[in-house]
Amino acid sequence: MFNSNIESRAILLHREKSSNAIEVTSHDVISLEGNHHSGNSYTLGAGQLFGPEQKTELSNLLAGEETKESLSLIDSRVIAQTSYAIIWWMPAQVRTITQRKSHKKHQFTIKTPNAIGAMCRGDLYVAAYKGKAARPEADTPLFRAPLSNLTSDLQFCMGNIRIPKDISTKHIETWTDAIWSSTNTHLGRSPLQGINNADDFIAILSDYHNTKRFPNKRLVALNTTVAELLGQFEQRG
Repeated sequence: MFNSNIESRAILLHREKSSNAIEVTSHDVISLEGNHHSGNSYTLGAGQLFGPEQKTELSNLLAGEETKESLSLIDSRVIAQTSYAIIWWMPAQVRTITQRKSHKKHQFTIKTPNAIGAMCRGDLYVAAYKGKAARPEADTPLFRAPLSNLTSDLQFCMGNIRIPKDISTKHIETWTDAIWSSTNTHLGRSPLQGINNADDFIAILSDYHNTKRFPNKRLVALNTTVAELLGQFEQRG
Protein backbone atom coordinates (compact mmCIF):
# COMPACT_ATOMS: atom_id res chain seq x y z
CA MET A 1 0.00 0.00 0.00
CA PHE A 2 2.85 2.38 0.80
CA ASN A 3 5.35 3.24 -1.91
CA SER A 4 7.19 6.26 -3.28
CA ASN A 5 4.27 7.12 -5.60
CA ILE A 6 1.69 7.37 -2.82
CA GLU A 7 1.43 10.26 -0.37
CA SER A 8 -0.25 9.08 2.82
CA ARG A 9 -1.52 10.60 6.05
CA ALA A 10 -2.74 8.81 9.15
CA ILE A 11 -5.69 9.93 11.28
CA LEU A 12 -5.78 9.15 14.99
CA LEU A 13 -8.82 9.41 17.25
CA HIS A 14 -8.24 10.28 20.92
CA ARG A 15 -11.05 9.75 23.45
CA GLU A 16 -10.96 11.20 26.97
CA LYS A 17 -12.40 8.34 29.06
CA SER A 18 -14.19 10.40 31.71
CA SER A 19 -15.93 12.86 29.36
CA ASN A 20 -15.94 10.86 26.10
CA ALA A 21 -14.64 13.98 24.34
CA ILE A 22 -13.09 13.12 20.98
CA GLU A 23 -10.07 14.85 19.47
CA VAL A 24 -8.65 14.06 16.03
CA THR A 25 -5.07 14.46 14.83
CA SER A 26 -3.56 13.84 11.41
CA HIS A 27 0.03 12.72 10.83
CA ASP A 28 2.37 12.39 7.87
CA VAL A 29 3.44 8.81 7.12
CA ILE A 30 7.22 9.00 6.86
CA SER A 31 9.48 6.41 5.27
CA LEU A 32 12.39 5.23 7.41
CA GLU A 33 14.45 4.01 4.50
CA GLY A 34 18.06 5.09 4.73
CA ASN A 35 18.32 5.20 8.51
CA HIS A 36 19.06 2.47 11.07
CA HIS A 37 15.75 0.73 10.39
CA SER A 38 15.97 -2.00 7.80
CA GLY A 39 13.46 -2.81 5.13
CA ASN A 40 10.48 -0.81 3.90
CA SER A 41 9.47 0.74 7.28
CA TYR A 42 7.40 3.77 8.14
CA THR A 43 6.60 5.97 11.14
CA LEU A 44 4.17 8.79 11.96
CA GLY A 45 5.18 12.44 11.96
CA ALA A 46 4.07 15.12 14.41
CA GLY A 47 0.29 15.43 14.79
CA GLN A 48 -1.88 18.31 13.61
CA LEU A 49 -5.06 18.86 15.66
CA PHE A 50 -8.33 18.95 13.72
CA GLY A 51 -10.56 21.99 14.16
CA PRO A 52 -14.40 21.92 13.96
CA GLU A 53 -14.47 22.47 10.19
CA GLN A 54 -11.96 19.69 9.55
CA LYS A 55 -13.97 17.32 11.75
CA THR A 56 -17.09 18.13 9.72
CA GLU A 57 -15.27 17.56 6.44
CA LEU A 58 -13.95 14.22 7.69
CA SER A 59 -17.40 13.19 8.89
CA ASN A 60 -18.94 14.07 5.52
CA LEU A 61 -16.18 12.25 3.67
CA LEU A 62 -16.64 9.07 5.70
CA ALA A 63 -20.41 9.28 5.24
CA GLY A 64 -20.00 9.56 1.49
CA GLU A 65 -21.53 13.03 1.47
CA GLU A 66 -18.51 14.98 0.29
CA THR A 67 -19.57 17.27 -2.55
CA LYS A 68 -17.52 19.26 -5.00
CA GLU A 69 -17.23 22.86 -3.86
CA SER A 70 -17.94 25.68 -6.26
CA LEU A 71 -16.58 29.20 -6.29
CA SER A 72 -18.97 31.91 -5.16
CA LEU A 73 -18.73 35.62 -4.47
CA ILE A 74 -18.15 36.59 -0.84
CA ASP A 75 -21.03 38.67 0.53
CA SER A 76 -19.62 42.11 1.39
CA ARG A 77 -21.59 42.15 4.65
CA VAL A 78 -19.89 39.06 6.06
CA ILE A 79 -17.19 39.62 8.68
CA ALA A 80 -16.46 35.97 9.41
CA GLN A 81 -17.97 32.60 8.58
CA THR A 82 -17.42 28.99 9.53
CA SER A 83 -19.46 25.79 9.36
CA TYR A 84 -21.33 26.63 12.57
CA ALA A 85 -21.48 30.46 12.59
CA ILE A 86 -21.78 33.51 10.39
CA ILE A 87 -21.17 37.12 11.51
CA TRP A 88 -22.22 40.10 9.41
CA TRP A 89 -22.32 43.87 9.81
CA MET A 90 -25.29 46.21 9.51
CA PRO A 91 -24.60 49.91 8.85
CA ALA A 92 -26.38 52.67 10.73
CA GLN A 93 -29.66 53.48 9.02
CA VAL A 94 -33.21 54.66 9.64
CA ARG A 95 -35.39 51.83 10.91
CA THR A 96 -38.74 51.38 12.59
CA ILE A 97 -38.47 50.06 16.14
CA THR A 98 -41.59 48.59 17.75
CA GLN A 99 -41.91 48.37 21.54
CA ARG A 100 -44.93 46.79 23.18
CA LYS A 101 -46.20 47.72 26.63
CA SER A 102 -49.49 46.67 28.21
CA HIS A 103 -50.67 45.13 24.94
CA LYS A 104 -50.12 48.41 23.11
CA LYS A 105 -47.53 48.74 20.36
CA HIS A 106 -45.44 51.90 20.10
CA GLN A 107 -43.56 52.47 16.83
CA PHE A 108 -40.62 54.82 16.38
CA THR A 109 -38.67 55.80 13.27
CA ILE A 110 -35.08 56.33 14.36
CA LYS A 111 -31.56 55.98 12.98
CA THR A 112 -30.19 52.88 14.67
CA PRO A 113 -26.42 52.67 15.23
CA ASN A 114 -24.01 50.41 13.36
CA ALA A 115 -24.36 46.80 14.44
CA ILE A 116 -23.13 43.29 13.85
CA GLY A 117 -25.33 40.22 13.88
CA ALA A 118 -24.38 36.59 14.35
CA MET A 119 -26.08 33.25 13.88
CA CYS A 120 -24.22 30.60 15.85
CA ARG A 121 -25.51 27.06 16.35
CA GLY A 122 -29.16 28.12 16.06
CA ASP A 123 -28.96 31.22 18.28
CA LEU A 124 -29.11 34.84 17.11
CA TYR A 125 -26.80 37.53 18.53
CA VAL A 126 -26.48 41.28 18.02
CA ALA A 127 -24.18 44.09 19.19
CA ALA A 128 -23.77 47.77 18.29
CA TYR A 129 -20.68 49.86 17.57
CA LYS A 130 -20.04 53.58 17.15
CA GLY A 131 -18.59 55.64 14.32
CA LYS A 132 -19.36 56.10 10.67
CA ALA A 133 -21.38 53.52 8.76
CA ALA A 134 -18.45 51.29 7.84
CA ARG A 135 -17.37 47.71 8.29
CA PRO A 136 -15.89 47.24 11.81
CA GLU A 137 -12.25 46.38 12.41
CA ALA A 138 -10.93 43.64 14.69
CA ASP A 139 -10.31 46.14 17.52
CA THR A 140 -13.68 47.93 17.20
CA PRO A 141 -15.30 48.20 20.67
CA LEU A 142 -18.80 46.73 20.96
CA PHE A 143 -21.86 48.01 22.80
CA ARG A 144 -25.21 46.51 23.75
CA ALA A 145 -27.73 46.82 20.93
CA PRO A 146 -30.46 49.36 21.80
CA LEU A 147 -33.21 46.74 21.88
CA SER A 148 -35.18 45.42 24.81
CA ASN A 149 -35.47 41.81 23.59
CA LEU A 150 -32.06 40.63 24.77
CA THR A 151 -31.64 37.67 27.12
CA SER A 152 -27.97 38.52 27.71
CA ASP A 153 -25.56 41.25 26.62
CA LEU A 154 -25.55 39.77 23.12
CA GLN A 155 -28.20 37.09 22.65
CA PHE A 156 -31.40 38.14 20.92
CA CYS A 157 -34.59 36.58 22.30
CA MET A 158 -36.28 34.95 19.30
CA GLY A 159 -39.42 33.98 21.23
CA ASN A 160 -41.84 32.45 18.72
CA ILE A 161 -39.93 33.77 15.70
CA ARG A 162 -39.25 31.08 13.12
CA ILE A 163 -36.07 31.83 11.21
CA PRO A 164 -33.61 29.68 9.23
CA LYS A 165 -30.72 28.41 11.30
CA ASP A 166 -28.48 26.85 8.66
CA ILE A 167 -25.32 28.83 8.00
CA SER A 168 -25.84 30.57 4.66
CA THR A 169 -25.44 34.16 3.50
CA LYS A 170 -28.82 33.93 1.77
CA HIS A 171 -30.46 34.23 5.21
CA ILE A 172 -28.77 37.49 6.24
CA GLU A 173 -31.76 39.64 5.21
CA THR A 174 -34.15 37.40 7.16
CA TRP A 175 -31.97 37.46 10.29
CA THR A 176 -31.50 41.25 10.03
CA ASP A 177 -35.25 41.73 9.69
CA ALA A 178 -35.85 39.52 12.72
CA ILE A 179 -33.50 41.62 14.85
CA TRP A 180 -34.81 45.07 13.93
CA SER A 181 -38.42 44.49 12.85
CA SER A 182 -39.58 42.11 15.59
CA THR A 183 -41.83 43.61 18.25
CA ASN A 184 -39.85 44.19 21.46
CA THR A 185 -42.00 42.72 24.21
CA HIS A 186 -39.92 42.77 27.41
CA LEU A 187 -36.96 44.56 28.93
CA GLY A 188 -34.43 41.76 29.24
CA ARG A 189 -31.36 43.99 29.65
CA SER A 190 -31.07 47.77 29.92
CA PRO A 191 -31.02 48.86 26.25
CA LEU A 192 -29.37 52.21 27.07
CA GLN A 193 -27.63 53.78 30.05
CA GLY A 194 -30.16 54.82 32.67
CA ILE A 195 -33.04 52.90 31.08
CA ASN A 196 -34.47 50.36 33.52
CA ASN A 197 -38.10 49.98 32.44
CA ALA A 198 -40.22 50.03 29.30
CA ASP A 199 -41.70 53.47 30.05
CA ASP A 200 -38.24 55.08 30.12
CA PHE A 201 -37.27 53.32 26.90
CA ILE A 202 -40.45 54.44 25.15
CA ALA A 203 -39.85 57.99 26.38
CA ILE A 204 -36.33 58.23 24.95
CA LEU A 205 -37.37 56.63 21.67
CA SER A 206 -40.14 59.24 21.48
CA ASP A 207 -37.55 62.01 21.87
CA TYR A 208 -35.66 60.75 18.80
CA HIS A 209 -38.65 59.71 16.70
CA ASN A 210 -38.38 61.07 13.12
CA THR A 211 -35.15 62.93 13.90
CA LYS A 212 -32.76 60.56 12.05
CA ARG A 213 -30.56 60.77 15.15
CA PHE A 214 -29.84 58.43 18.04
CA PRO A 215 -28.25 58.90 21.51
CA ASN A 216 -25.15 56.81 20.78
CA LYS A 217 -23.42 58.31 23.83
CA ARG A 218 -25.88 56.32 25.98
CA LEU A 219 -25.01 52.94 24.47
CA VAL A 220 -23.93 50.40 27.10
CA ALA A 221 -20.29 49.30 26.64
CA LEU A 222 -19.73 45.54 26.54
CA ASN A 223 -15.98 45.83 27.22
CA THR A 224 -15.20 43.54 24.30
CA THR A 225 -14.05 43.97 20.71
CA VAL A 226 -15.04 42.33 17.44
CA ALA A 227 -11.98 40.05 17.57
CA GLU A 228 -12.75 39.00 21.14
CA LEU A 229 -16.35 38.26 20.20
CA LEU A 230 -15.20 36.06 17.33
CA GLY A 231 -13.00 34.24 19.82
CA GLN A 232 -16.03 33.57 22.01
CA PHE A 233 -17.93 32.06 19.09
CA GLU A 234 -14.86 30.01 18.16
CA GLN A 235 -14.83 28.46 21.64
CA ARG A 236 -18.46 27.40 21.18
CA GLY A 237 -17.54 25.64 17.93
